Amino acid sequence: MISENSVASEEIVINAPAEIVWDVLMDFANYELWNSFCPKMKGEPVVGSALEMQVDLGNGLQEQVEYVTRLEPFHTIVWSMENKPGDPVHADRMQRITPVSASSCRYWSIDEFSGEFVPAMMEAMGEQIERGFNNCAKGLKQRAEHLFSETLGSS
Repeated sequence: MISENSVASEEIVINAPAEIVWDVLMDFANYELWNSFCPKMKGEPVVGSALEMQVDLGNGLQEQVEYVTRLEPFHTIVWSMENKPGDPVHADRMQRITPVSASSCRYWSIDEFSGEFVPAMMEAMGEQIERGFNNCAKGLKQRAEHLFSETLGSS
């Protein structure tokens, strides 16, 4: 969903426990296994840590560095652009996992933007960001459900 100053993924149900989904989301070294939107990620899931990523907005992979600004294990991670005063666009991406039951959860992601160039940026890239977030959600669902089914099979 695209609004005036944000882009969100569809909220999806993942048939795996929130802890497994969280583990997949925090396993940056293995993003290439499931995340077509951001197949390269280096960094640590620690507040203040720099995250070096490659993001595909439809024109090939682009280098980007953002910083972990909020971390609530098994529930929420937020990473943000450096967001210096006077920057034409500021961005904060939140990814949220909400348990539904012991074996399922909901996943949702949003990027909230501010700054004078947001209208032009949203017009130029809003749809690509939305598509990327939805692809990320689908990949996360597939990976987490696969890993969960493997744990059930080995029990």
